[in-house]
Amino acid sequence: MAEQATLERQSFLLNLLANYYLLTFDGQAIAISELWTEEFLDEQGVSYSDFLKSTDLQDQLAICFNLPDSLKVLSKVDPFHRGKEHLCLIINRQYQDFAERDGLVLNLIRPHLQQAYERLIALHQAHDYLSQQRLATDLAGLIALSEDGQVQWISQKARAMLDRYLPPSPTSPMAHTLPDFLQQWVNRHLAMVLQIEEAYNLVEPLKLQRGNQRLSIFLSYHPKAAQLYLLLEEFTQESFSITSLQLLGLTKREAEVLFWITKDKTLVELGNLLGISERTAKKHLENIYKKFGVQTRLSAVMYALEHLGIIS
Repeated sequence: MAEQATLERQSFLLNLLANYYLLTFDGQAIAISELWTEEFLDEQGVSYSDFLKSTDLQDQLAICFNLPDSLKVLSKVDPFHRGKEHLCLIINRQYQDFAERDGLVLNLIRPHLQQAYERLIALHQAHDYLSQQRLATDLAGLIALSEDGQVQWISQKARAMLDRYLPPSPTSPMAHTLPDFLQQWVNRHLAMVLQIEEAYNLVEPLKLQRGNQRLSIFLSYHPKAAQLYLLLEEFTQESFSITSLQLLGLTKREAEVLFWITKDKTLVELGNLLGISERTAKKHLENIYKKFGVQTRLSAVMYALEHLGIIS
């Protein structure tokens, strides 16, 4: 019984952040050192210094996210997923030095990690379905291609996406034909993809822009089924706002300064808008340059746009 109790306390310590998430369902970045002191952990009955330090684990920083119900049916397709409802990414360190910027960076990439994981599961499902039958899934727009790059079947969702971003041309009016631009892109990469035994994400995806919406098209090859396919994903890009700029590691005031810089405001105008002196506005701008590793206003703006995924 004592041994069982010790194991339960050890499990509690190793899963503090996951347990915190299940209590709050707040998936934003959080570190153990932000929640519990060493004294609190010692009170749990297993010495922090004896147990956690013996594993070279002094601090943890975690983000968590909830998986959509549509993924729960994939437990038989992906052995790792197994119908999980939540996932946590936990970073371990041998010392307690997680900074505010670390949490902001994790919060910034959190939606992209979730999207990447859902895409990975969708790819597993696609491989499974392609080996059994020709049908599209509800998770992603799919197009099956022959080894010479010709369309074998296309889902209704994929067709709708293509029509929004690449309207049919007179030379490609057929419902089961790729738009000329996309067909040329596929043809350019065919030879390389077919030479690789397992080519899932070998080719850089084709990205198409439409307002603040972006369509990414991935070309993959499933050798066992001798099948090429395109996976289409559409998402809304992060808006350029003071809040989103803070996710890049800027303070609120620095984010405000950079936001108004993009509106072509001078330092004098910035001071009037924010109720600060011209000298203070200049100092905030210099801090932004230092954090981004740039030297000009334009470079700072471009850095922000790129790291927010607004431009590539």
